Amino acid sequence: MLIDTSRFPLVYLREPEAQAPADAGSGNDASAEAQIESLLDQGRHFVLLTDHLPGDHPEESHEERKQRALFFKRNRERMRQLCRGMVVITGDRAVPTALRLAVQGMGKALGMRVAFVQGEDEAQVCSWELLGQA
Repeated sequence: MLIDTSRFPLVYLREPEAQAPADAGSGNDASAEAQIESLLDQGRHFVLLTDHLPGDHPEESHEERKQRALFFKRNRERMRQLCRGMVVITGDRAVPTALRLAVQGMGKALGMRVAFVQGEDEAQVCSWELLGQA
């Protein structure tokens, strides 16, 4: 996962092959956790946007998921202070209620709101609304 900050304060979580080199707002060699930590170090409000849902990456190991969970636990307070929310772009996919609840529960644990929208335009509008509530 790469962090694209080229449209900051809208921060896109992208898969490496989906990110054009010109769009990269962070170093391509840094881990996603290091990129998020660098973003948090800036001390500015932002919104995360993604079109990936939990479970989209079955090749991810248990250890990788565990390390990501520990990272967010260590950075929970800074995420709560700076990340105004997460917008999940679903496209035409139906998102099961159980998955929506799990994602919203994760957002609540990190102190941020989670919104599900269908398209990119709606995601940008929702993101700016979340930023306005900062």
